[in-house]
Amino acid sequence: MHDFVAKEIKNIYSSYDGWKCTSRPTGNRYDSIMVLERRNGGHHECIKVFVTFERSVPSPLPEDLTTAERNRDGMPTRFTCAVMVPANADTSSVPPEILVCTMRSFAFEGKELTWVKKPVRKTESTLAKVPA
Repeated sequence: MHDFVAKEIKNIYSSYDGWKCTSRPTGNRYDSIMVLERRNGGHHECIKVFVTFERSVPSPLPEDLTTAERNRDGMPTRFTCAVMVPANADTSSVPPEILVCTMRSFAFEGKELTWVKKPVRKTESTLAKVPA
C-alpha cells in the first residue's frame, strides 16, 4: 500500500525538481509521515505529508507533522505540511491551513477501503474475432 502512495507523492514532488523523500513510521502501523526536502533559490524547503488509510483523519494530528525540521547549515527554511487520505475519506477534522491531498490508488466505497485500478482500455481492433 505504501509503495503506491510513495509513487503518487513522487509524481507530485519529483526528484527531477530536487526533492528528496524519506519515510518515517508513526505509532499506527499503516500511517506514516513522508518528509520531502530540497534546496531552492537559497532556501531550504521542507514538506511533511501525513499518510493515513483511516476512514477519518485522526483529530489530533501527530506532533511530528506540525513541527518544522531543523536546518543544519542555518539557511532559512520554508516549511509546509499536508495530509494524504484515500478518496471519499472524512477530512473535516483537518485544520484549514493544512493541504489535503487525495490518493488515486485507494478510495472508500461505503465503509470499505478499496484499491482503485486503472481502467482496461479495450478497442475493437485488439479484440480477437471468433470465427462463426
